Amino acid sequence: MMKIKLLHSLGLGLLLLCTTSAVFAQANLNQEVLPYQERDGYMIIRANVGGTEGDFLLDSRGAVGLTEAAAVKRQLKISKTLDTYSRAGYELSGKGRAPGFFIGNVVYSKDISVVVFKASPLLEKLKVDGVIGFNAFIGTVLTLNTKLKTMTLSSPYRPDYMKLNNRQEAKLKTGGLFMDILVNGKTIKAVADFYQDQPLVLTATDFDLLQPGKTAELKLANQNFEKIPVVKAAGDQAFNVLGKSILKQGMISFDVGRGKYYFQPFNNGEDQTVPVVKKETMAIVPGKINPVDRAYFLKHIYDYKAGKEWKAIGDKPVVIDFWATWCGPCLKLMPVMEELAAKYKDRVVFYKVNVDKEGELRQVFDANAIPLLIFGSVNNGAVREVGGDTKEKIEARILKMLQ
Repeated sequence: MMKIKLLHSLGLGLLLLCTTSAVFAQANLNQEVLPYQERDGYMIIRANVGGTEGDFLLDSRGAVGLTEAAAVKRQLKISKTLDTYSRAGYELSGKGRAPGFFIGNVVYSKDISVVVFKASPLLEKLKVDGVIGFNAFIGTVLTLNTKLKTMTLSSPYRPDYMKLNNRQEAKLKTGGLFMDILVNGKTIKAVADFYQDQPLVLTATDFDLLQPGKTAELKLANQNFEKIPVVKAAGDQAFNVLGKSILKQGMISFDVGRGKYYFQPFNNGEDQTVPVVKKETMAIVPGKINPVDRAYFLKHIYDYKAGKEWKAIGDKPVVIDFWATWCGPCLKLMPVMEELAAKYKDRVVFYKVNVDKEGELRQVFDANAIPLLIFGSVNNGAVREVGGDTKEKIEARILKMLQ
């Protein structure tokens, strides 16, 4: 841990959750198209859990989970658990909460409940940090397109190209998301399972009742399919399964929070959207508070891995504001920082670090109480102040750095 003198603390950042009662008529405030990878037939997505980004297996029947190695890397506090996981093949060693959870720019939570897995051959084979279950998408509509290998995250509604008449009931319960489907004209419930290759697996009871033979007529929402392969579940399996191969027939949207799903054929307008695949380069603008990540910090501000004492990389002093979107005092302080950044734009570089997104920086700088300001000089080390201070005191600290 770097040695920085603690001057004073004016209180912890308040945890404020902003809500709104405004109702928006069928218009998404946020929508983003992201690519997903396919490894050995499994869907792999990028997510930031606990301030660290990684690859995760999309598990339609699971929760948000980390491997033991991934939990250690994030330095999470984990308690032992006797709970079992909803899918066979996984064994839990603990559970806890991860500060900061992001998928793209649409899915966000200031923290999230996670389970921790013991050694898992599948997760090791896929080289992922864990799994992301459908409980992570409550409040967001997840649309999967296997033709383009994309997922669309939209809030609060489905994408415009998904038609309302292609909607049906679905409910998230223990064991997964259970969808209403029609098999040979009869309504049954089946859990969506993206591990299962078979399109339709029926319990012994439903298989005998529906008498599908080797194929069956299947209806998803408003879409009819003939001669869908069907198999009888082995043993005493308690629920029907709709497998991932059905996704080759069209797009599917899961509105988990509202208990709905949508299914429709490809080429209904979704092909006009393309995944955003771009490598953003951080441009530092004088006179602004520039958001930075771990990689930029290590390369351009201070390499804390090379030594515990502050050693500036640049030729100007810096002010670093550690903040979060839910922190009321942080948001109140931001206009003051913007004013000072403009005033000292040719002499001091101003940065800001979102502690939810940058877990490693939060840990290195012990930024659990925010707002936290780091004043890093070029040759005389750095000092820190916790709490929303006055403009005059912050400016006095800046002038002292410039002496």
